[in-house]
Amino acid sequence: MEKIPVKIVQYTIDGQIRKNVMIDYFETDEIEGDVEEKLDDFKKQYFELVKKAKKILPKKKRKASDFWKLGKLLYDFNKSIEHEFKITNLGKAFARDFELPTSRYVEYILRFGEFFEKNDVSDNIGISHYVEIINKIHALKKLGILESEKKRLLQRAKDKTLPPHKEYREDLNKLTKT
Repeated sequence: MEKIPVKIVQYTIDGQIRKNVMIDYFETDEIEGDVEEKLDDFKKQYFELVKKAKKILPKKKRKASDFWKLGKLLYDFNKSIEHEFKITNLGKAFARDFELPTSRYVEYILRFGEFFEKNDVSDNIGISHYVEIINKIHALKKLGILESEKKRLLQRAKDKTLPPHKEYREDLNKLTKT
């Protein structure tokens, strides 16, 4: 079955900002079932996701746990729709609708929700340290040390021996080169 390609758009009518979900393009022959009904269900799910996300992520004093909760929410949403829909402007739409600075943030947050569990996250660790792990996630997994590195990061924060994120990046570079 072909995925339904959707685009999440924002436009202005009479000075009011509106958002909607549209089919980006499609050939109806390849999509099974009632496309309009599926699209309506997707819209409901997406706009409910936006409401939940806005409750999670405060505008000020964003903590690592806030980013993880958002990442988990977005990742779970993506997993739930991945067999039926493809959001063609995912990064741009998520960045806009969840008030993130860039679509690059979206990628990091999705990976945060995918590769970390709640007990892997501490608000005593800056999000930049988690980004450093995310940048090395595949190398750490390949070496079989991702889980131990997450534990080491938590322990270093607890022991107050966590270096600044640029030094931590160098630590990870050395670790993944061996």
